[in-house]
Formats: sequence, structure tokens, C-alpha cells
Amino acid sequence: MRARALENHSPTPESIVRTLVAALNRGDIAGVLDLCAGDIELWSPGPELAGQALHGKDELRQMLEESESRWPDSWLAIRSLIADGEQVAAEMTTVVSSNNRPVSQPFAVFYTVRDGLVVRQASYFDLRALEDALEG
Repeated sequence: MRARALENHSPTPESIVRTLVAALNRGDIAGVLDLCAGDIELWSPGPELAGQALHGKDELRQMLEESESRWPDSWLAIRSLIADGEQVAAEMTTVVSSNNRPVSQPFAVFYTVRDGLVVRQASYFDLRALEDALEG
């Protein structure tokens, strides 16, 4: 009976986001993509006030490969996480090495998880401060 209950238990949006972050921390790009919908939309701050968006797994894969190549030792820490239905909000910190020194950036991420897959991610952080720290 217990085995049957476990078989029917589907992952929660919160557990999917935690699994996604763990895959990112391992550099497991395929694992990240497995948790995302084919038409995923990702938004983040950009050089223009409207920000910048990526659409689909191909653009996500390209961004992850570039990021992994540039900062192979980067990692994320979840400071807090709140889930409500298919919406998940997380306060995180990311750390990368730049010029042989760690750069830490706090940020907020909002996920939409539908049918077991991340369909949207919006990240909010101080892009200018991050760029200045990485150049410094």
C-alpha cells in the first residue's frame, strides 16, 4: 500500500525548484533542462529597463553552457522559499569567482511550475552592481 502511495506522489513545485537549484550547483545542464518546459520563458534585468528574456530550451541551454564555461565554480544558495500553488518565490544568493576572488550577489527568483515543469522564471537583481563587481 505504501509503495502505491509513493508511486502516485508527484513532485511539488517547491521540490522541483529545489531539484533545479541542486542540478545548477552540480553543473548538470541536462538535469536542469529535464525540469523545464520546452517553451520556458526566462526574464532577468538587462541593459534596457524592460529587461531581457530567453525563450525555449535551446536559448536556456546556450545561456547555461556559456555561464558554466565562464563561471564553472558558481553556486546558488536558497535563503528562503515560499510556494503557493504553481508559484514559487525564492530569495537566493549566488557566488561566482572573478579575478580569483568570490563575488556574491543576492537576488529574488519567481518560478511558475506547471505539470511538473518550470514554465517561467523571473529573476531580480542589481545588474549594474554585479557587472561592476565582476569587472573589479
